[in-house]
Amino acid sequence: MADHRISTYAVDLRGHGRSDGQRGHLDSWSQWLDDAAAFGELVARESPGEVVPLGHSFGGAVVLSAVLRGTLKPRRFAVSSPALRTTVQPAAWKLRLGQVASRLAPRLTLSNEVDARVLSRDPAVVSAYVDDPLVHPKISVRMYTEWVAAADQIRRRAGELELPFLMILGQEDRLIDPTGGREVFERAASKAKVLREYAGRFHEPFNDYGKEEVFADLADWLKRS
Repeated sequence: MADHRISTYAVDLRGHGRSDGQRGHLDSWSQWLDDAAAFGELVARESPGEVVPLGHSFGGAVVLSAVLRGTLKPRRFAVSSPALRTTVQPAAWKLRLGQVASRLAPRLTLSNEVDARVLSRDPAVVSAYVDDPLVHPKISVRMYTEWVAAADQIRRRAGELELPFLMILGQEDRLIDPTGGREVFERAASKAKVLREYAGRFHEPFNDYGKEEVFADLADWLKRS
């Protein structure tokens, strides 16, 4: 984005990367919303211009949820491949078991079963993901049930989205079902919403072949007043 004269600030979600917390765990979805608000305030203090939240995957769900709940109050926002529905739905008994485990053993972690090959068509991106020591394959039962509940709420309340926003989707996303993003986009009440779908792209359009097009589209949208 620097090539487009746009500054970018990034943060690792709690329980991920270099941030504190048990790997792949959160006690409550509201913790991520509070973290997003604190990060937004930090960026606003350091940056003289407009601050536009952009969330990818889990981050996309966080941004949507934070906007709906009023935790974030931007003029506009963007989301990329928001984690609203997985491509493979768990069996009903697994969901019920997860809900019980979330109450009895919330910090129990299981494999997230993410296959790095579904993130991008670029082998270099896949290799970097596999070799990154900060990447972990864990998700706690509490984090899973909190995310499922938050994603359901986002879909149900999508009609309340009135702010301008950009929705970025990879049409061949094999990790997060893009129909979840489309559903939210279609139901949103915003009169200044923009949907960009990229043919052939996997879960991470910003890290796939042809990523320059995605960055250019984002920059073009951001530069509009």
